[in-house]
Amino acid sequence: MLSSRIYLSRSAFSHNIALFRKLIGPKTKFTAIIKSNAYGHGLLATASIALDAGADYLGVNSLEEALSIRRVFTKATILIMGSIPDLKERKESLADENFWVMVSRIEEMEILAKLSPTPKIHLKVDTGMSRLGIPVSDADALAKEIFEKKLPLSGIATHFASTEDFTEHSYSMLQLGKFQDAIDTFAKHGFIDLICHCASSASAMLFSEARMDLVRVGISLYGLWPSLETKLSLSLMKKDVGMLKPALSWKTQIQHIQNLNQGTFIGYGSTYKTTHDTKLAVVPVGYYEGLDRKLSNNGYMLVRGERAKILGRICMNMTMLDITHIPDAKLGDDVVILGKSGNETISADDHAAWTGTINYEVVTRILGSFPRIIED
Repeated sequence: MLSSRIYLSRSAFSHNIALFRKLIGPKTKFTAIIKSNAYGHGLLATASIALDAGADYLGVNSLEEALSIRRVFTKATILIMGSIPDLKERKESLADENFWVMVSRIEEMEILAKLSPTPKIHLKVDTGMSRLGIPVSDADALAKEIFEKKLPLSGIATHFASTEDFTEHSYSMLQLGKFQDAIDTFAKHGFIDLICHCASSASAMLFSEARMDLVRVGISLYGLWPSLETKLSLSLMKKDVGMLKPALSWKTQIQHIQNLNQGTFIGYGSTYKTTHDTKLAVVPVGYYEGLDRKLSNNGYMLVRGERAKILGRICMNMTMLDITHIPDAKLGDDVVILGKSGNETISADDHAAWTGTINYEVVTRILGSFPRIIED
């Protein structure tokens, strides 16, 4: 028996995609961002669900992810968003007309342009993220060079730096303005049919003008909010996009139970000492499996619909729980790490609040080798 089971809700994914479909309208395409093992949800399982639910394209970070998907989904259109190391040596793997490859340098375009079939090339423009992309100031000269060299260009893209972090969005609007300037510059040089895209989950929700030809929805595909600030911004703007449904549940089982006397230390470093006679459960999940060590003496799991506090330090492969108040708990009982039990729920946002991180990290770090089980 594996130490964890990860359950994916097909209906939750379908619900979340439908929310965005209603929001973006019929002309804007939906790209399901499933990079980094689909934010911990499972690359191939999520690809299957997303395509079945009507996603137009799939978005990944790396060539390796794209090739994994291609082996199973032979005709899916896949947007590769990250830089590709050793591109010259690996270029033949990109000879696929249904690969859309985002590039930041003309040298990358020249390499890809020689392939047959040629992947669709999308140029990244840096409008204020200071990560990948050409500077906006170089757009005119680069557009001229691309035109003169007759290099194929199918799309142009950028990425917002701080939409999720604030309820005041002047920087995002500045970026959007710079991106539109870049689009206009390329149009002036004859590139008038480019696929233009810039919106991820938060910006797709907040800014209708940012939806353009496609949206790249990641965190909210999985039923998680980009941030509290995004919720607040929508409220301040009097916009209602509907309720997202988390698509993932993470469960394990009680593997050991013991009764401890008052005054007994628990775990490495003896960081917890019982203040009363305590019934303790041990579950086979620790920081190797993706549980944040900062949940030590801090977080909870669910046993028989009750919250069970984590006692002591989380170990590499084990965590201890206080089940004193759950007298019927027994060996083999399900333990919910993320999800619902009875009337109680523990969410990725709860974990993020308890550990000082973001919900993206909570789910993405779940061990990739656990099977992802698709449920309706």
